[in-house]
Amino acid sequence: MFSFLYAPVVVVLLSYFDIKTVSLGILVFGVLWLLVLRPKTIKTALFPFFYILVALGAFLWDDFLVLKFLPLLISLAFLFFLIISQFDNDSVILQFARKIHKRALKSDEEAYINRCTLFWILLAFLNILLHVSMLLLKNDHYWIVYSSVGWYSVFIFGGFIQFLHRQFIFLKRK
Repeated sequence: MFSFLYAPVVVVLLSYFDIKTVSLGILVFGVLWLLVLRPKTIKTALFPFFYILVALGAFLWDDFLVLKFLPLLISLAFLFFLIISQFDNDSVILQFARKIHKRALKSDEEAYINRCTLFWILLAFLNILLHVSMLLLKNDHYWIVYSSVGWYSVFIFGGFIQFLHRQFIFLKRK
């Protein structure tokens, strides 16, 4: 939830406080988050670690641009996990589908979902390109919109496309 609010909150805080104060606040938030989680795996610790890393970088370089990299880092981590899961032949998307389905998935459905992971990898790569574009544009308004709701919209649109493909192509072939 905080990643959804990160960009607008950071910009609002920067209108009241200097970069070092905001960076220290994000650093404290990241450390507290890490302590509350008491992570047992690297996946669990990754997001609080990103907050800590970005906050330290922004504090040391005294630059707002460093704070803008957090959504991009999260997107890169998501892409990395998608790619790794594709090679493990147990995709993140398949794990998610197993959790939301009330019944056990059939083997052909699991195979379909594993193949669709490539679509999600391409979508995640597009998301990264859009994040980089927002950083290169150097327009804080575009960055705020994309880093808060824009990238969620990309994945929601992808989910809609996936749903249509499943309904009108995959299920018709069965």
